[in-house]
Amino acid sequence: MVKFNLLPADATRTRVLTDDEVAQLREDLRHGPVDDGTFDALYAAPIREKSRRYWTTAEVARQAASLFARYNARRVLDIGSGPGKFCLVAACARPDLDFTGVEQRAHLVEAARAAAERLGLDNVRFFRADATDPAWFGFDGFYLYNPFAENLYSADDHLDDTVELSRHRFMNEVGRVTRCLANVAMGTCVVTYNGFGGPIPSAFELMHAEPAGCDWLRLWVKQHETADPGGYYLEEDDGVTLVRGELSELKERIAELL
Repeated sequence: MVKFNLLPADATRTRVLTDDEVAQLREDLRHGPVDDGTFDALYAAPIREKSRRYWTTAEVARQAASLFARYNARRVLDIGSGPGKFCLVAACARPDLDFTGVEQRAHLVEAARAAAERLGLDNVRFFRADATDPAWFGFDGFYLYNPFAENLYSADDHLDDTVELSRHRFMNEVGRVTRCLANVAMGTCVVTYNGFGGPIPSAFELMHAEPAGCDWLRLWVKQHETADPGGYYLEEDDGVTLVRGELSELKERIAELL
């Protein structure tokens, strides 16, 4: 089951940050945790109000960035980056890494770019694109915060109605990402938070797992050139399971769990 980031109600600030406060925020993120309400003040009110439910918290983003650095990923792609919160926090915390976010909603891409400009970051960029539009061979790290689960939510739980959302789209996107993961280079890192939402090819091995926020951060590394045919890992509430089956059947199983 998908878990939302539920922060205290007073965690959302309403005052816009001054330039001096933004500079201090960037410095604080480089050295330690930052309150989500403070960070979210970079955004306009409609985005701030959604943040605590839909996007990675600042502390989880810092933890994930540290995992990428520890396992030598240097160019990270965030799939379904929203207004860029993960990439922005991670780029501040790890200026030695490069982060790219892809997002289907144009207004969220614009918000991410504006926040990156205010923070003065040169190691982060954002594009309007679907998950598999960018050339994946240019990245050695991928961040997945269950990016396709919104397709399975009821209409009342959708972020907005600006994009198509459906079970069919969930199946299609999960399948494309799983196939792309099977073809990435040896040593590629994948960090999932609250699960990827799809089966992970058995060419990957789980190298690290830690509780974070409301769920688990897991780091996977591709350790084998080819996957065991029909072998996939499923991330479930109670852990990780190696299963065998057709990709289409496993996608259905995951959809029922979300």
